[in-house]
Amino acid sequence: MRGEAFQDNFLGKVKKAILDWKINGFVLFNRLMETRDFDVICIGAGGAGVAAAVSAARAGARVAVLSKEPIGYGDTRISKGVMAYAGLYPGDSPGEFYRDLIQGGEHLNDGDLARTVSQETALAVLTIEGFGHLFCRDEGGRITSEVLSPAGGHRFPRGLISPSEGVSMGNALRAAIARAGIAVFEETMAVKLYSEEGRIHGLLALHLLSGEAVFFRAASVVLATGGAGWLYYPHTDCLQSATGDGFSLAYEAGAELIDMEQVQFIPFGITHPRPFIGLLCGEPATAGPFGRLLNNKGEVILEGINTMTRAQVARAICMEVERGGGTRHQGLILDLSPNLAHPKGLKAREKMKEIGIFEPVREAYGERAYDWEEPWDVSPTAHYHMGGIRADSEGRTGIKGLYAAGQAQGGIHGGNRLGSVSLAEVFIFGRRAGRSAAQSALGGVRGKINRVESLITADVQELKSLYGSRGSYRPIKLKRRLQELMWKKVGVLREEGKLKEALEELGELEALSRDLSISPIKRLNREVQDALELRMMLNVAKAMALSALERKESRGAHVRLDFPQRDDFGWRRNILVWKEGMEMKVRAEEVRN
Repeated sequence: MRGEAFQDNFLGKVKKAILDWKINGFVLFNRLMETRDFDVICIGAGGAGVAAAVSAARAGARVAVLSKEPIGYGDTRISKGVMAYAGLYPGDSPGEFYRDLIQGGEHLNDGDLARTVSQETALAVLTIEGFGHLFCRDEGGRITSEVLSPAGGHRFPRGLISPSEGVSMGNALRAAIARAGIAVFEETMAVKLYSEEGRIHGLLALHLLSGEAVFFRAASVVLATGGAGWLYYPHTDCLQSATGDGFSLAYEAGAELIDMEQVQFIPFGITHPRPFIGLLCGEPATAGPFGRLLNNKGEVILEGINTMTRAQVARAICMEVERGGGTRHQGLILDLSPNLAHPKGLKAREKMKEIGIFEPVREAYGERAYDWEEPWDVSPTAHYHMGGIRADSEGRTGIKGLYAAGQAQGGIHGGNRLGSVSLAEVFIFGRRAGRSAAQSALGGVRGKINRVESLITADVQELKSLYGSRGSYRPIKLKRRLQELMWKKVGVLREEGKLKEALEELGELEALSRDLSISPIKRLNREVQDALELRMMLNVAKAMALSALERKESRGAHVRLDFPQRDDFGWRRNILVWKEGMEMKVRAEEVRN
């Protein structure tokens, strides 16, 4: 009896100690940061993020949206607002559109994703118009083939024009979030996802305005963070928020990335003056039927531009510059004046002016250039990431509860995105991912965070330690070094030696990123945001360089000078990147059809 009493007393003390530890740990955990509970968290508030959030809310989930920017911003807002609509033009159909997607993507596309896009463009139009945005109509107020514009790589006109470009879309997205009663966390940056036993449990975020950490418990997370164009600044037309956050978050959580080497450099970007470098001034279709590219000797390098893909034209420009035919601004001369002698050319000019794509030309090169009477100096600019997080047509990744949509999702476009398709696919896959995320969250077991509380606590302490750190390097300086490195060694033209040099330098930058000098100011500390973005950008840059080194051919937007030909026999394959322990792994596998 005395032994049993001792045992009971001992076990009672152990249980009390465990209970005290749990209570005290919980108190400490909650004192370190604010905590929030939702069913679904959507990270990113452009077209894909808002479509996902609204879809999840309509399915009955408690939804929150996190965004580094205000709702409705991102690359959706600065787009020209042209959206693909298949099957309206005589002879066109979803099947024809699918063929164009596969041909344009040089057969790297995930077949299921491409078919989904080709079949659901009408639904994408209904989605954004249901939010409050309107496309141009014919005289009868209808969407017909009369209002469609052409885009590079399409055999039929498929582009619906937005009267107010992406700004109207951004306003409609913000209104849609407000009407749906979705919780909004603007100026809030996702820092890390937490998963256990292959399931998402939540995420750590930083409220940039206050400098306070917030932990979000959620059964499902949708990554709709856009691309990584800012890795190439100033040679990009993307917003500075496009730092590849979603790619890095997914990679660190255990998801696979696909075809990260496939970065779309849209061929016509402004080359000077400096404040205008990288701004978009056109794509192949905007050259009109008679536009041509000239080198620094006045020789014609390319004609028939308007029927070519973005990847083909960007490659031609950079190859000629590499041969020594570039201007003093390292571009080529785009001469559109031959269009002025033909009715079709004049019609093309007016159509493109209506879209508004030439406004940067007026500011940078003047009124005569805007009217196509003087040539432009152009160079490719980083525009879109075809690679991204590997996910199926419902947005599901290899991690339960983790979804991807929009530009953050890879595999849709293969090696090259056709013009006007991105604005369709963000609403198609955003809607699907949001619905699927809600169904999973409402029908599954909510993730428990007890086992990862100590890890979260350590991460919060590390986050707080950034403020006032007294290292040797300012984050923005390392960012600039990274951007210059990517443009010079992992840009449009690549080769083994430069890629290996890039990987070595990325390792050096990673080491330097642990020795930062940051202001102690807590509110609106841009240096802390730069530091967090730098870590993510380094992950993404390494994935891109490794994938480019692995693909020993030229295909789509990926050009290897040492392997200049496309190899359909050996390299009609996707490149996958994933994390194993502390290492980044890479492999190739057959394309899914």
